[in-house]
Amino acid sequence: MSSESRVREKLLERGYLVGKQLGKGASGTVYLATTEKSARQVAIKVIPGGGDVKDREHRRVLVANETTLSWKLFHPYLITVFETFADAEFDYVVMEFVDGGDLQPYTTPGSLLPLAEVLEIARKCCIALGYASRCGVIHRDIKPANILRAGAGAIRISDFGGAIFRNLDKSAIANFGSPAFMSPEQIRGDNLDSRSDMFSFGVVLYQLLTGTLPFDAPDSQAVSFRILYEAARPIEELRPDLPPEISTAINRSLAKLPSDRFPGWEAFGKVFDPDASAEASRAMSEGDSDEIRRFGIALFDGIDGSEMRMIVARHREWSAGDVEVFQPGQTEVAFMLEGRVDITARDGGFCATRGDIVWICGVQPQGAVPGGFRPDLSARIGILSLVDLCENPELLGKLLPRLATILGAQARRGTGRPTGESDPLVKAIVATRDQLVRVVTQLDESLKS
Repeated sequence: MSSESRVREKLLERGYLVGKQLGKGASGTVYLATTEKSARQVAIKVIPGGGDVKDREHRRVLVANETTLSWKLFHPYLITVFETFADAEFDYVVMEFVDGGDLQPYTTPGSLLPLAEVLEIARKCCIALGYASRCGVIHRDIKPANILRAGAGAIRISDFGGAIFRNLDKSAIANFGSPAFMSPEQIRGDNLDSRSDMFSFGVVLYQLLTGTLPFDAPDSQAVSFRILYEAARPIEELRPDLPPEISTAINRSLAKLPSDRFPGWEAFGKVFDPDASAEASRAMSEGDSDEIRRFGIALFDGIDGSEMRMIVARHREWSAGDVEVFQPGQTEVAFMLEGRVDITARDGGFCATRGDIVWICGVQPQGAVPGGFRPDLSARIGILSLVDLCENPELLGKLLPRLATILGAQARRGTGRPTGESDPLVKAIVATRDQLVRVVTQLDESLKS
């Protein structure tokens, strides 16, 4: 039996139906798989064994580290690892499947992404890496292959196997990283902080915008020498069309001394706000305007333009044709954009139309019975993750009371009678809202810790 057949057999025993191969690299092979129980698609990284005892132990440490950090780092822009396990031949990492692929294909001169998209990727990566930094985590292997496109402008940063906590003894997991993206202090083996990842991300942005590496050389030793002792060619010489503030920020991120880079991710990320570039601002505002016009519903009344831009960026859509797979998450709100949905509830029926909430935090608020969710063919439902908005507690504070108000009004329409504090449906709505508040509060506290 071939090694691939053994892998498929092992994963089938664990409840995973293995499909096509998604990619293969130095560390292992990644497969697309489907869970038998829930039919959810996942990506499974299979890492071959071999080597001496020290190599095997080192590999197990990295896999365990990725699992631990994935559970500690709960953020919409970071990849989710569901489980890890091992047998005598392989280590397995089961993670979220992201169908947009990584950024590596967009690092050559003939395949660059539009400037607006690169700036949006940069902004979101700064948010995610700033969150990781506040949690005390340094990634150590930021590169295009570890940044995934998740669709609709979303990203996921992956591969935290080599990450470390600040003040952790680095000797146990030293010499980790990809040479072309390592910071000078990482090459020297110095103690690291978040500014090391900032240097690596500066290299990523330089490559995404120019199609070349700032410290390119024939071999890794020569690359390391250039990173340590030679200045990168200013990016504006290769991309004179870039806004000056973008060029200056990327050049600054590549400074040899950490103290000469940005003091933190928030300062770095502000540079990549859509308003920082006239080109990016125009491109995004045109798209936003169309979306915002469609969001003219009670939930978003009075939300200003900058806040609406955040909502639009987090929003994804579901249509009537997807009814069989309609299942938002435990911290998501689904609301009607167009059409109608007939809901059969315990106390009668309810027709949800534009602006109504049809799902909040894992439950259908009208108490729908199984099979009682029937959209018409024109139905379009927006699905908004409130956890994604945890970085803006003020905006969440505006949205949560409105949810309770809208749901209370829907309850009166659905039951045909006034609702009071003793009404079971209102109690359920309030309990759901309070649960969401607790979740977001915990996330906010973790961001600040």
